[in-house]
Amino acid sequence: MPSIVVDNISFSYGRGDVLSSLSFRAEGSCHISILGSNGSGKSTLVRLIDGLLPLRRGDILVNGISVKDEKSIREIRESIAIIFQDPDSQFVSPVLEEDTAFGPENYEMENIDQIVSRSLSAVSLSDFRKRVPQTLSGGEKERAQIAGALAVNPDIVLLDESFSMLDDDGRKEMDALVGDIWKERLIISITHSADQAINSDRVILLSGGKLIADGSPREVLCSVSLLRKADVRPPFAVRVRESLKERGISIPPVLTTGELKEVLWNFR
Repeated sequence: MPSIVVDNISFSYGRGDVLSSLSFRAEGSCHISILGSNGSGKSTLVRLIDGLLPLRRGDILVNGISVKDEKSIREIRESIAIIFQDPDSQFVSPVLEEDTAFGPENYEMENIDQIVSRSLSAVSLSDFRKRVPQTLSGGEKERAQIAGALAVNPDIVLLDESFSMLDDDGRKEMDALVGDIWKERLIISITHSADQAINSDRVILLSGGKLIADGSPREVLCSVSLLRKADVRPPFAVRVRESLKERGISIPPVLTTGELKEVLWNFR
């Protein structure tokens, strides 16, 4: 069972802590959103989990292995796939099929051509395997990133503001694709958007490098006071409810636009 244990970690780039006394546990097949404004420490946390930054205070265990164990860092990275915000920054080969094969080749996996074919097919890019990645559309580039991550068969998938450059429809499409492909994996999404965290199983809210809330999307995202404390804009439906409340119109708590539409349709 995939797992990440963050045990009382703090981290600084030199001036004050970016993360401070942070602890949480994530395990099993679930989708967790780590939500916070710019500067809350979200991206730093991703890099610490993958061993890209040296951890001095506290510990992080990935599948039971400490990121401080330099001899095991390769094993940790083989179990994790990271998809960053800018797809162009992650392409390493001039041809899509070669880019998709990069991870499996680096990890000395067998049957690489089959892995590449399977991965590109899963994201509907089979007809693009000879294309130059930079010539793909924004959505196709995101699919290519997913194919590269899928090819290494990770236990854990880290999405660091991965689809923020797409429009709402594009983000929803990619989120659905990720959820469908990695149903039995631990997915951690880093985001500053409360709307993008709605469909998670769990939301961890950061502010100033500290954990200030950890619960279901409804528990965390419907709390306007908590989100304001973290300088995060509430989801659209929650904002509409608050706006109506300020005008003296009271409706039941809502989280999604679907719930909002139903409540307004039946409103008397």
